[in-house]
Amino acid sequence: MNKLQTQNSTISFGMIADLQYCDAPQFKDRFFRNAPDKLRKAILKFNKSTLDFVVNLGDSIDQEWRSFDGILPIFETVHGSVYHVLGNHDYEVADQYKPQVHVRMGIEKYYDFPIGNWRFIVLDGNEISTFANAKGTKNYQRAEEVLLEMEQQQKINAQFWNGGIGERQIAWLVRILGKASKNHENVILFCHYPIFPADKHNLHNDNEMLTLLSKYNCVKAWFNGHNHDGNYGQWNNIHFVNMKGMVETADELAFSIITLTDHCISIHGFGVEISANLFFK
Repeated sequence: MNKLQTQNSTISFGMIADLQYCDAPQFKDRFFRNAPDKLRKAILKFNKSTLDFVVNLGDSIDQEWRSFDGILPIFETVHGSVYHVLGNHDYEVADQYKPQVHVRMGIEKYYDFPIGNWRFIVLDGNEISTFANAKGTKNYQRAEEVLLEMEQQQKINAQFWNGGIGERQIAWLVRILGKASKNHENVILFCHYPIFPADKHNLHNDNEMLTLLSKYNCVKAWFNGHNHDGNYGQWNNIHFVNMKGMVETADELAFSIITLTDHCISIHGFGVEISANLFFK
């Protein structure tokens, strides 16, 4: 992996979403036990390509703490850095383990990293949720209140399997975006949850995030998983790309290689994933 990218050089990275591994039989269109084999096949392609890094958009497991042991070691075979995103199913573990999920995955809950004239930001959309916080805690109670208020307002994303981003993380994001703008960096954000177009899978505070991002011309794209069907939208010159879930296929793959140039985000989809060229100013 080459971290010494020049300002106008091409950057390429691999992307995968919603493996949802666990040792459980197939449920509807979800093939939990097939995840390790499909991940190995995707990594084989990644390793044969010249990539700067790989992004895992969350839901590495479907449930149970022990499931991490069956999927995370496979990511270690990637030739280069892997950046994990936290998903809702990553917290489908006993309450005692919830504070340690990000530690088990070897990451901070949210973080950023630069390559060349690009800034990549990884967000944690699980902060305000009933699944990432142990029952009885203040954060759990707050999440219940938020969800109840959304249900009363009949919002389509008032779903218990969605989460929200808290005030401290938003303040951190504002600082990072401000620095990126000042340094003339292009920005891509990674989160498990979509925020556009409107959808039942969206982050609880999706509109707040859209308003925030609209203030920064440096933001070029938001990549996420969570909605296994995939989705796409463009708003205020920002591309919103929802990658398809790997768990939904028995054998066929669903992953991408993304290439960044001066004015284009090129997506090369494999298996059921789409390919597209997304242009930006």
